Amino acid sequence: MNQVSLGTWVKITGFEPGEEEVFRIVTEGEANILENDIPIDSPLARALDGAKVGEKVAFHAPAGELQLTILEVGQL
Repeated sequence: MNQVSLGTWVKITGFEPGEEEVFRIVTEGEANILENDIPIDSPLARALDGAKVGEKVAFHAPAGELQLTILEVGQL
């Protein structure tokens, strides 16, 4: 598995310099932002959807546009 989609987890970098974050892409009913479970229809999940390991994606955050890099993807 190397492509982000519903039912995957994704490790990315780009929010904070040198920091890595892991998110799980889930359905609306499973979402829990405190545990980084984000719904597939959220802006972040839409930006990541279909991206592959090693790719960079643009994400329009409240603080401005970020370039996120996909480090790892796995099946939930």
